[in-house]
Amino acid sequence: MNWTDEEIKTGIEHCFGDATDIFLVDVKMNASRRGYQLIAKCESDSGITIDQLARINRSIHNNLSLPGLDIEKVSVEVTSPGASFPVKTARHFRRLSGHLMIIDHRNAAVQNPLEGEIVSAASETLTVKVKQDDVVLNMSDVVQGKVKLRW
Repeated sequence: MNWTDEEIKTGIEHCFGDATDIFLVDVKMNASRRGYQLIAKCESDSGITIDQLARINRSIHNNLSLPGLDIEKVSVEVTSPGASFPVKTARHFRRLSGHLMIIDHRNAAVQNPLEGEIVSAASETLTVKVKQDDVVLNMSDVVQGKVKLRW
């Protein structure tokens, strides 16, 4: 069977229960030799723990609801996104406030990609400190951001 990403997200989101600060970042369902592999990337506004990931994993395995899916044929993996995972929403940028990032965007008036420190993120705007200046981008212009690791 093939399910859309939205169907899979809807089937998973009720598994978070009362964990209101934990949210689903990305989900993939891949066919495997024994059935399916479900990989869910979750995050929290305050940082996510291994115990929280394990609790969500159990909840998904016990409560996943997709039409025609036999849960016994699903391998569930719940992780947090790594530093190389592309950031796309204001909530993700807000979580990374103070971090150095490389941001791809569609604003022709601003250097692309933009490299700077995240100052703030709201539903409509993203503010990035580039050298001494604050650059404000519309969130609708932001394609993605990636954390720039300092070595």
